[in-house]
Amino acid sequence: MTMPARTYFSAPISAAEKREFEPFLNHLVDTAFSVIMPKFLSPIDIEDKDNGTPVTAADKNAEQRMRELIETHYPEHGIFGEEFGVKRPRGNGTVRYRWILDPIDGTRSFITHSFLFGTLIALERDDGAGFRPVLSAIAHAAANVRAIGSRDGTVLRLENRWSSFSRPARVRECPGLSEATLLTTSHWTSAEQKGGAEMQKLIDAVKLYRTMGDCFGYFAVATGGADIMVDPDLSYWDVAALLPVVEGAGGVLTSKSGGNPLKELSAVCTAGAIHSEVLELLRS
Repeated sequence: MTMPARTYFSAPISAAEKREFEPFLNHLVDTAFSVIMPKFLSPIDIEDKDNGTPVTAADKNAEQRMRELIETHYPEHGIFGEEFGVKRPRGNGTVRYRWILDPIDGTRSFITHSFLFGTLIALERDDGAGFRPVLSAIAHAAANVRAIGSRDGTVLRLENRWSSFSRPARVRECPGLSEATLLTTSHWTSAEQKGGAEMQKLIDAVKLYRTMGDCFGYFAVATGGADIMVDPDLSYWDVAALLPVVEGAGGVLTSKSGGNPLKELSAVCTAGAIHSEVLELLRS
């Protein structure tokens, strides 16, 4: 069943929560960048995890540093990270807030010296019906750029020697699939993908197709650089951080079936108007 274009899977954030947590979220991003960048484009040992995906000291150390900051500033908060799993807060009380950490999304990009790897961070809140993300970051250390998003808007921030700005991020209008740019992490026939021949129908329908994915694909849609990003298989620490950024920028992100991507761990992300058409092709 196709979800309405403005169905939100992130939860709203209050002004007080935003004042409290957005500066800390930026601090976490800066901390991850400070650990990751000295190891980028340098020789580094690569391990294979049990699921066959690579991991490096940059992944582990960045997450560890972020965990230490959270435990210092918000010991009552939970943590769920890709590298070190779930951490319950101190005490036996109910956990209202939880941080989701993916220190390097796109480790394959990182170890092959591609600049498209990123850091994903989300803050979730449990209002009694389970955790939902309220604030998140998609951040790219190599470009020193980040998108910080919540239901009430997404901000794009860039800092380098030549340019510095902070401005609202919005998806772009796309009149139809024949004018769309589609991104994926890798081609659907590769071993790491779980898509099928239906992906080829979507590829054939669009104007431009590129395998420039991982979290960059969602960053590109949210900032108006692309129109569609598809991932047939994701982890929870991926999806949680994508939702506030994409939805705050006016985009739509559902599972491949059109449902809740936090429960069905896949993603179809669009600027909105073409979402139903994309889902229909993927079901065919």
